Amino acid sequence: MQQRYDQLDSLRGLAALAVMIGHFFLVFMPMAQNTSSMSYLEYPLNVLKYSPLHAFWGGHEAVIMFFLLSGFVLSLPFYSNKQQSYPKYVVKRICRIYLPFVVALFIAILFRDAVFLKKLSDLTPYFNSLWTRSPDFASIGDHLRFITNYNTTKYNPIIWTLVHEMRISLIFPFAMFFVAKWGWKAGVPLAIGLSLVSMYLLGAIETRYTTNYVISLHYASFFVIGAMLAKYRESLKQLYNRMNGWFAAAVLVAALFSYSYKWVIYSKSFAKHITEPQGDWLIALGASIFIVAAMSSVRASKLLHLKPLLFLGKISYSLYLYHMIILLTFLHKLNGTMDPAFIAMIAFAASFGAAAASYYYVELPSIKLGRLLTTSRKKQQTQVAEKGNTSASM
Repeated sequence: MQQRYDQLDSLRGLAALAVMIGHFFLVFMPMAQNTSSMSYLEYPLNVLKYSPLHAFWGGHEAVIMFFLLSGFVLSLPFYSNKQQSYPKYVVKRICRIYLPFVVALFIAILFRDAVFLKKLSDLTPYFNSLWTRSPDFASIGDHLRFITNYNTTKYNPIIWTLVHEMRISLIFPFAMFFVAKWGWKAGVPLAIGLSLVSMYLLGAIETRYTTNYVISLHYASFFVIGAMLAKYRESLKQLYNRMNGWFAAAVLVAALFSYSYKWVIYSKSFAKHITEPQGDWLIALGASIFIVAAMSSVRASKLLHLKPLLFLGKISYSLYLYHMIILLTFLHKLNGTMDPAFIAMIAFAASFGAAAASYYYVELPSIKLGRLLTTSRKKQQTQVAEKGNTSASM
């Protein structure tokens, strides 16, 4: 039976929570504006903004973590020779990612029409620019086609990552042919090669929107890195566990600095020489160490197996899908009637309720549908018979 790493689900949940916190912070101008020229004493909030503490609300960093974890989990069946046929794999990915996305899309459209009166003008530029245009058939069609290159900010601005997730998922089994067979000898050149080609094309051609195909090549690199973390997980766990306590702590601190490098060096003159794709490799290094620590450390594993964190991991996809919809709904409905801080707190709590409802009433049925569509009729009949026999014997 394939081993399940529940602690990595919790890690995904924490990453989704970081994205959510980051978006809620951006409601407030003191958090959204560039204050990097001021010292911590002059502007104490800079401790949160321009230090490794930014890791706790770093959205882009969390996205790289998502891609690594996806590569890790999707690769596991290939190492135990339990991978499904490609058509079955695609059907399951569509049910897992696309169906909940479609439901969230139409909920965003309905909520926007229900609460929109006028453009927000007293918040940060980011939020003032959202939900400003009415829905139209052309943009809805773009969203329903899902994996094409289009403007994803109109209804739910976070979905650009899901476009890359789905797009890369469709080609991932072909990459796994090489990684599963030749390991790091194929995986390292493949990951680096995809990223380098992407960086070259980004500089050579004009790309449009954050869902452009070129950047998908770059993000595919982190799926491959995640797959290699899965392939060598036992060796990496042994390596981590051979470290003494102080050395392991130093490695984790270094990982935190690597993961949040952008904010640590934000105001430094040399920061401009590091492009975002190059910096993503520093983020991936830190995130990879966190993944290894989550699997290896007894303390980390116990922490990540706490029931609230396990539940957070379960609802992480829905939390990612709905937090901006909920926040924008409350901002448009209540703006001007109460302080934005109170609106954000109400929306923050409501987001968890919406995520839980989506998990139970959209995600789980979608997953079950995927299993149903990819299970043969004979196997379904056998499973029903076995359940009947079990019930009769109780």
